[in-house]
Amino acid sequence: METSVSSSNKSFMWTRVLVVLLGIVALLWSGYILDIMVYFFAFFAIIGSIGTLAVGVSYSKEQLPAPRWAMLLLGILGLIIGVATVASPVFMAVAIIYFIGAWALVTGVGDLVIAFTQAPAGNPRLILVVSGIISVLFGLLVLFNPPLLTAILLVQVLGIYAILIGLLGVGYSMTVPSEEAAPKAAA
Repeated sequence: METSVSSSNKSFMWTRVLVVLLGIVALLWSGYILDIMVYFFAFFAIIGSIGTLAVGVSYSKEQLPAPRWAMLLLGILGLIIGVATVASPVFMAVAIIYFIGAWALVTGVGDLVIAFTQAPAGNPRLILVVSGIISVLFGLLVLFNPPLLTAILLVQVLGIYAILIGLLGVGYSMTVPSEEAAPKAAA
């Protein structure tokens, strides 16, 4: 049992190390990262939507994870979003920026909730509080001041954010007992 828990702790730490590396790449090649993010999202939406449509059409009613109409609607909407992203990447870049802001805000609130409801007192709680505050501030900055930030600058800020959150995650995994290493927050 201890080995699998310890393995979970190491996995959590290594995912945070990868977040730090992604942050460094975002700082060094901001323009490319923005392009990659937009087109990755487009192709992810298209491919995922084709899969959703295939499931909606080919599965029996008992096999479907949701009503058939919902699967088909989800597939069609995903295709529309994916094709719109390829057709107008600048518009979708702005939409992705708002999504990143909302994601950071929700993640930060989640970290704060976990800090005060599940994390043990001391360093683990402090790290989750700092992580939550940084995420909430970043999310609010993006959501309420988008004209002040260009897309490239936002990628750079996202890089700094990733480095900070990644380092805090590594610190968290090193300070918390191994059975509590991977918090249940969506990060």
